[in-house]
Amino acid sequence: MASVHPRKDKAGEVVSYQVKWRLGGARNGPWQTERFDDEVSAGVFKEAVDEAGQQWPPGWIKGRGYIVQDAEQPDQDRYRFDAFAVNSVENRTGIEEHYRKACMRDLERWILPTFGNCDVRSTEHFSRDTVRAWVRMLEQTKVFSGQRPKSGEPKWRPMSPKTIRNLHGLLSSILQEAVTADPPLRGRNPCAQTALPRTDDDGAEDGEDIEFLTPDEVEGMISCMERRSDQLLTIVGYGTGMRWGEITALAPMCVLDVDTAAPKVRVRRAWKKDGKGGYYIGKPKSKRSRRTLRVSPGVLDALAELGLRSLDRDALFFTGETGQRLHYSTFHDRWKRAVRRAKAEGLLPSEKWPTPHDLRHSHAAALLSTGSHSLTYVQRRLGHESIKTTSDTYGHLLPEADDEAMATIEASLGRGRSHGHAVAGAAVAGARTVVHAVHLGDEALLGFWDRAHAEETAEQWAGERRRPVRMEACAVDWWQRTVPGGANAVRTSVPARVWLWEAGPTVYAADGTEVVGALSGSAPRAGWAWEWEERYTQEAACMAVEWRPGPRAETEARAWGVEEAAVRSVYETARTEALRVCASHPERTAAGGDVEAAR
Repeated sequence: MASVHPRKDKAGEVVSYQVKWRLGGARNGPWQTERFDDEVSAGVFKEAVDEAGQQWPPGWIKGRGYIVQDAEQPDQDRYRFDAFAVNSVENRTGIEEHYRKACMRDLERWILPTFGNCDVRSTEHFSRDTVRAWVRMLEQTKVFSGQRPKSGEPKWRPMSPKTIRNLHGLLSSILQEAVTADPPLRGRNPCAQTALPRTDDDGAEDGEDIEFLTPDEVEGMISCMERRSDQLLTIVGYGTGMRWGEITALAPMCVLDVDTAAPKVRVRRAWKKDGKGGYYIGKPKSKRSRRTLRVSPGVLDALAELGLRSLDRDALFFTGETGQRLHYSTFHDRWKRAVRRAKAEGLLPSEKWPTPHDLRHSHAAALLSTGSHSLTYVQRRLGHESIKTTSDTYGHLLPEADDEAMATIEASLGRGRSHGHAVAGAAVAGARTVVHAVHLGDEALLGFWDRAHAEETAEQWAGERRRPVRMEACAVDWWQRTVPGGANAVRTSVPARVWLWEAGPTVYAADGTEVVGALSGSAPRAGWAWEWEERYTQEAACMAVEWRPGPRAETEARAWGVEEAAVRSVYETARTEALRVCASHPERTAAGGDVEAAR
């Protein structure tokens, strides 16, 4: 039941009256409030809330009161927001069913209580002020995550900025449909004028704070786990940076090139919600989430121990007690016990409270900590759709960022020193005194802290390219002074490489004649590509159509990628595109269309 509460100022005088109730009347319903200047109005509104079943009274807009609708307008129910919004969500295409159901839940719980009885066409019902008042109400709402505890109250906390943005986005998408309807039902979308709470303090992709674990802390966590299967899952999670749904969908069929020097895991499936409370194995989160990862010997050993060579191709590596999908909550309970044990044994700092998802963040931190890997490389490994996500989440971990910033500041103060970078690099190098340098002809100079990594890289390169390789041990001071990046450029592992298929190039003259033809129908050539090379990719297929410089006005088409069939297909597309644009070559235009004259 709703109740009326007098509000007093510091002097003890009653200045307003607040009506307070739980939405829907449920024990765990979010608190709702409305303020009135007099007790009589507050009492009338309280009765209206009770009559509405502990919902906002129909037609009432928070902070504004009742807004009168025009009863003479035809098809009034058709334009009621609740009917319009439900129809919008139910008829959306290109979304998964679990997402549709989640939208319906959010709509019913957080949006319809305020706007359900409003007219979607009304500029009074939906204005900058009404949307801002609703957002402000969400900012003051407290929620809890997970299931309600069997005893006691759950841990209530303010609704996160990310959740508020998601709810605002849902409302905005519905009103935008009214704007773009034929004929339009509204002239503009008032949500576009709303200032939303910032999310940059939340840290992680899921709106929670990130805990970066060091390699020693990960080892400490593993040692505190009771089950060997949990230890192996932690090894795979930290060693690959995969998401929970991706790791728990792994099967032997996902592991490639097991008997080569470059084993890989293909991320092509993940557990998905079916919208009916169950799960199924489907495609990963996004297009970039479908990727192929090079894995270390430690990860391969863990997969071998899990049954890589003995299980059926499609059998899951990680399962629950009954052999079905391993629930996150099941593993998380055992993970929390390991966290408490690691803290008690001094293996984990008392201020850190990591989650299993933090293994993914820690994987990224390990890659970036030495400066040997770019944000783009980390983006590809993690399967982020946008480099902005990677940069916003992990960009501060790049060690060279601090070095370059300090050099800039020092120079601006007029105190730049030639040895400044060496001092910064020495801090990174610590007690190390030797860098093992590998000279790969004129193509690259690589440095390694571990001699075994240098020897393995040199051996692989020499065997693949049939070119001379020179190795030498050099002092850290010399490396600091000579090599861009200093100690930050020294590697802590063997560089990544992929088995790449390449097709082309086919070269066309400006008139469409093939100058250099391709053997149509023949298999693309294959070979290893290293991570520092321009053609390196983990995509199934890429293509390039480029105008060659020079008076001959030639255009070339080529394709490359990790999947032969995809490269074949994309190469044909590239050739078609090259043939289409070859006549537009800038050199041909400069020559007035006469290529022969340009020659």
